[in-house]
Amino acid sequence: MRMQEMLALEPKHIEEDGSMIYIRQAVKLVKGSVSVGCPKSRDSARNVPVPPNLRWCAVRLRETDRKYLWEVGVEGQPCNPTYFRNKFKEALDGAGVRVLTPHCCRHTYVSQMQNLGVDLETIKSIVGHAEIDMTQHYLHVQNPIRQSAVEKFSEAFENPMDA
Repeated sequence: MRMQEMLALEPKHIEEDGSMIYIRQAVKLVKGSVSVGCPKSRDSARNVPVPPNLRWCAVRLRETDRKYLWEVGVEGQPCNPTYFRNKFKEALDGAGVRVLTPHCCRHTYVSQMQNLGVDLETIKSIVGHAEIDMTQHYLHVQNPIRQSAVEKFSEAFENPMDA
């Protein structure tokens, strides 16, 4: 999900068993102030299935008495996206990881899903893209996929004399 969608999550947006996260809103910065509104586009409002092995995390996130899952500073207000980006950068710096943004995680997710053989239309619906072109833009084709494609091509056009 987008960082702005994550920061606007409320406990009620997660199924009790952690199986689904409902994206219904996103934070926005308006003249430096955080507000909550509609997600980026019509296709951004969606239901995101949580993998069975990670549902315990979603359940734990749901177990809060706060209005928003990520509140910093003002109770009942979502975390400021700029603050979150800065803390994300600090955490990566502390771990010795090269500079990445929270948005890089979306690109990685899309590429990994494609690497696992998930079709683009399904990936598009999970990440909330309005157009398949945007999903394709996120892809960073990995070497195993390239190798597999070359092998498939080779198998399709094997020389009958070699058989």
